[in-house]
Amino acid sequence: MTELLLTVFSATFFVTVIRTTTPLLFAALGGLISDLSGALNVALEGMMLVACLTAVVVSVYAPWYVAVLAALVAGGLLGAVMAFFHLKLKADIILVGFAVNIFATGATVYALTLATGGDKGTSINLPSKAVPAVDLSFLSAIPGIGPTLTAFLSGHSILSWLVALTVFLIWFFLYRTPWGLWLRGVGEYPAAPEAAGIAVNKVRAWSLVVSGALAGLGGAQLAMFNYVGFTREMTAGRGFIALGAVLLGARHPVGAMWAALLFGVFEALSVVMPNLFNWIPAELIHMIPFVVTVLALVAFSYRIQRRLRTRGLA
Repeated sequence: MTELLLTVFSATFFVTVIRTTTPLLFAALGGLISDLSGALNVALEGMMLVACLTAVVVSVYAPWYVAVLAALVAGGLLGAVMAFFHLKLKADIILVGFAVNIFATGATVYALTLATGGDKGTSINLPSKAVPAVDLSFLSAIPGIGPTLTAFLSGHSILSWLVALTVFLIWFFLYRTPWGLWLRGVGEYPAAPEAAGIAVNKVRAWSLVVSGALAGLGGAQLAMFNYVGFTREMTAGRGFIALGAVLLGARHPVGAMWAALLFGVFEALSVVMPNLFNWIPAELIHMIPFVVTVLALVAFSYRIQRRLRTRGLA
């Protein structure tokens, strides 16, 4: 237990938490945007998976930033596909989302086979690139706290810093601009913005595209920094955990950030615990993030129901 506490309060564990949180937070922010517009995006998992493979394959032939942009575009295109089927063809958004997830699972394996010349499991034969880490070693020159700052802040992915900025930008967009008010209005009571001349379907379509693009950035972080390369079904449920972060975070960008950090902590624990408790089956340890997600959502649902009952009695 002492070893676990020392590990949890170390700079290495903090860096691991930020690494595991980044793809979750990108996907959660994407899910938040679409959810606030009234179009729940359950395809975050598939979008991240397609973006992972896209980033890896493109990085073989182009610089890392082009690969990240390609992952963003891939996610955005899947968002546009969802918008077409849901808004144009009137298909149920949940069914469309699961169809995208099923498509992504099979299509990525097939595309991986073509890209690697037959390997259906990993992209180990592809010399893919990584997103560079930000070097802040110059902070060591600060007297007293310099080495500590360097240990905690240096070495994070460029995308980790970008997602922190994205949280602020989305908060500002949603609560400080008229466009954010339109988006929230479309999700809460679409008849009102429609009466004001706002194209409800257009807002929802763009929300799904942005949602997919953000999930794509999460996939790029996963395949180009957390793991440099692609592995079959490597998202491993992170898209659904991100949806849980949206709900646990009370559909607010800052709340989603804290919820994603919470899930990131437990995912990081599932990474370090096998080395400390080798007598515990690894499968049980890897279940931790998913069990915590379920428990957190149950607690959140109970809190909401209790609040509603209290209002009813008042």
